[in-house]
Amino acid sequence: MGSCCEPMAAPRGQPTVNVSTISRVSGLLVGLSLALVALAGARVPAGTGEVPASASLKAEPSVQLGITPVGRELLSERRLAPGESVSGLVQVSNLTGASLLATPRFTVGGEAPAALQVALLSGGRTLYNGSITDFHPPVRLRARQKRALRFRLSAPRARASEIQGRSFDLGIRWSTKRAGR
Repeated sequence: MGSCCEPMAAPRGQPTVNVSTISRVSGLLVGLSLALVALAGARVPAGTGEVPASASLKAEPSVQLGITPVGRELLSERRLAPGESVSGLVQVSNLTGASLLATPRFTVGGEAPAALQVALLSGGRTLYNGSITDFHPPVRLRARQKRALRFRLSAPRARASEIQGRSFDLGIRWSTKRAGR
């Protein structure tokens, strides 16, 4: 028989087990499994395939109207994706002593697509809802009256190809005339 500290030989015909090899293989498999789980968790999600447009909306000053804010960005968000909308609020005040019809019109810097839809809202009422090309709704203001107007721009999903990736700057220019009785 061997000494007390020597490993014993396996009996003849019996398989031998090498514990250090099993430990190495097990560690390798566990490490590879963890690496695959980490890669699957860090995967970048699939995109929507939609490239948003970049829109800007600013109000221009007027002689007979007080406009707030003037010359600053009105939109809360500049990215306009198909099927979504962005909006901005402007305060319009009649500075004269007579009733006025104030008509907002867009001035365009860049290429505003005809598919762009615009809604003009005031006090819970829709004053206009339609294409940007037909936008010129008159807004009646009594003498010294103030009104909050919300402009909402939207990009119809059905015409996404006409809007995606575009960049346009819109200005709101006001024309005024005395309101008839």
